[in-house]
Amino acid sequence: MDQGQARHRGGAFWSDARWRNLPAGNEPVQPFRPNQIEDANYLLSIGDEIYVSSPESKNTIQKLTDKKENFSIDPGQFAFVLTEEAVALPFDVIGFISIRAHIKFMGLVNISGFHVDPGYSGKLIFAVFNAGPTRIHLKKGDKIFPLWLADLDQAISRSSVKSGYQNIPSRLVNQISGQFTTAYQVKEQLDSIKEDVTKLKSFRLYVLVFLGLIGLAFFPTIRDNIVALFSSHRSAVQSPPATLPPVQPDLSGAQQAPLREQQ
Repeated sequence: MDQGQARHRGGAFWSDARWRNLPAGNEPVQPFRPNQIEDANYLLSIGDEIYVSSPESKNTIQKLTDKKENFSIDPGQFAFVLTEEAVALPFDVIGFISIRAHIKFMGLVNISGFHVDPGYSGKLIFAVFNAGPTRIHLKKGDKIFPLWLADLDQAISRSSVKSGYQNIPSRLVNQISGQFTTAYQVKEQLDSIKEDVTKLKSFRLYVLVFLGLIGLAFFPTIRDNIVALFSSHRSAVQSPPATLPPVQPDLSGAQQAPLREQQ
C-alpha cells in the first residue's frame, strides 16, 4: 500500500478534492455531476418517484415528470422520496446520508436511516416526516440529500453486491398507507370542534336576541291579555255567591197530630 492509499484508510472522510479527482467512469455516484459536490459531500437530488401519505394520494406512488414535478408534504405526513442518482459503493467505503439544513429547519426529518452499506448498488429511498408546523413544497431535481463517504480500514468480508432500489416498491407503501392520527391532525380536529362550539354559541345568542325582539314587539298585547285574564279571575273570586230563598218547614203534619189525640 502506497502513501496515497494509506492516507485514505482508517475512516477518513472524502474531501471535495477526493471527489473531484476520481477516475472517469469509476465514480460511486451515477450520473456524476461535479457541480453537485459541496465541500466534503455530494448532493443527491429528488428523482421521478415519490409517495406521500395523504388521502389525495389514494395509496399510489406518484410519477414526477416535467409537467408534474412539484409536490408537497403537509405537517404530520410521511413520504418516500427516490433519488435521481444511483450509488455504487466499494466494499471498503461506507456512506452517510442526511437532509440539507434549510430543509431540516422547516421540520422535514429523515427517518430512513443515516448510512449506506459498503457494496450497496442502486438508488436510495429517503423516508421523511414533516414534523414542522407548515406545508413543505419540493420538486423534482431539488438537491437536498448530502452524501458523505468514508474509507474503512479494510474491505468487509461480504463479497456480493447488495442490490438496491430502482423504484419505490409497493411493500414500503403498504406499511404506511393505513389510517393514522398525528398530533397535528388531533390539533386540527380540536380547532374544528372549537369552531363548531363558537358557532353554536353565536347561534344561541342570535336566537335569544330574536326572541327578545319578538317579545318587545308583542309585549303590549301580551301584557293586556295577561292583565285582562287576572282581572277577570279576581272579579270572579271577590263576587258573593248567589243566595237561595229560605226553606219553609212543613208544619201541616205536626199541627194535625195533637188534634187527633184530643179527639
